[in-house]
Amino acid sequence: MEIIDQSINWNKLVKPLETVINRSDRGRKPFPLLLIVKCFILQTIYGLSDPRLEEEIADRRSFQLFLRLTSGDSIPDETTICRYRELFAQHGLDRKLFKAFNKELKRSGLILEKGTLIDATIKEARTNPTNKSDADAGFTVRRNQTYYGYKGHIGMDSDSKMIHTTEFTTANIHDSDLFDHITTGKEKYIIADKGYAN
Repeated sequence: MEIIDQSINWNKLVKPLETVINRSDRGRKPFPLLLIVKCFILQTIYGLSDPRLEEEIADRRSFQLFLRLTSGDSIPDETTICRYRELFAQHGLDRKLFKAFNKELKRSGLILEKGTLIDATIKEARTNPTNKSDADAGFTVRRNQTYYGYKGHIGMDSDSKMIHTTEFTTANIHDSDLFDHITTGKEKYIIADKGYAN
């Protein structure tokens, strides 16, 4: 994380987000926006849920150093992270942030684009199909088991293991349908499972 922290122009990354967030969220801001942005990056790199991220920040000194927290600082709880994620998604800032972050990684030589590893993962909906709160979820079958929910399609740089592309769909969308969206088009090779063979 130290290499990433030193390689990224954080001001350039956060500045475009500030005007939208400051305009949208009129309540008291207990945490700097840079801290929240870095929390999202930790979640992406380590695949952490909101509750798990809160635990890891409290427990891991490397995370605290990356977030520039001292032992006396309060840490963002899972509710705060969730609230900011919803705010980012509402204004399309999540995609802008991810795109700008990857651009910085490429500029620093941390994403080389020689090869891409691609895969998809299923995230089950919180409720069953009869509940209207997750009405936009979809069904899929994997290894003879039926799932109702969503699918995350991920493209990862083969050398650095950094995720460079993500797309989220309903679970019924086939993995191969997102092939062109999660590859860069510049890589020399792609590693994928047989679900992408067609």
